[in-house]
Amino acid sequence: MGTSYSSTFPAAPPADHDDPASVAQHDQAAFEQVEQMLCHWDRPHRRSLHWMITLDQQPRAVELSQRCQAVLPEDGLDLIPPESLHLTVRRFGYVDEVPVDKLDAAVEGVGEHCQGTSPFHLHLLPLAGSPGALRLSVAPWSPLLSLHRAVSAASGYEEAEPLTLYRPHVGVAYSSRVQAPAPFIAAAREAQSLPSAEIIITELRLVELHRADHKYRWRVLERLSFASETMH
Repeated sequence: MGTSYSSTFPAAPPADHDDPASVAQHDQAAFEQVEQMLCHWDRPHRRSLHWMITLDQQPRAVELSQRCQAVLPEDGLDLIPPESLHLTVRRFGYVDEVPVDKLDAAVEGVGEHCQGTSPFHLHLLPLAGSPGALRLSVAPWSPLLSLHRAVSAASGYEEAEPLTLYRPHVGVAYSSRVQAPAPFIAAAREAQSLPSAEIIITELRLVELHRADHKYRWRVLERLSFASETMH
């Protein structure tokens, strides 16, 4: 069994969370300091509700994730398939603990926020990691932090600024056991020569998430589109 680890990694945010180079360099430097990979699946799990941006219909994101996966070691990882590619905004709660009226109110509140939100660009940058995963860096953070604040408020959370907890990223592979990090750090360095991908985000989804066969699977409960505006 592995040792529990915080989902807030790196512990501190980057100096400029909207600059792709700053975010990527910060993530990569933090991954270089990891002393041990842990088993991602050792963490407790129950069916849960998550506010999420799904990326399975984003060809550029899928292509970049697969190009990164091609340079990763074959052993010790569970690769994330295209249909499971995602960017989590925040967990809402466990399925058996969220009353229907609270769920409905949250969807209404987040929906109003999304109607006032324009579609936005995201850069996906290879490659860094955490003790439990290999992952793409993401920038800019500002539109994601805005979503995080909105879903937190609508979901009934009263807490500190999201930068204290939230580190946006897109996973490409999960560590399947406790193991030395050196091969994965070396592979991440190699993948950093790959070009980044730029995608446009047009909606937020509420999903019911569960784990099966070392993969995350979900059922989409709500699709909340951002107000349509011309992108520049």
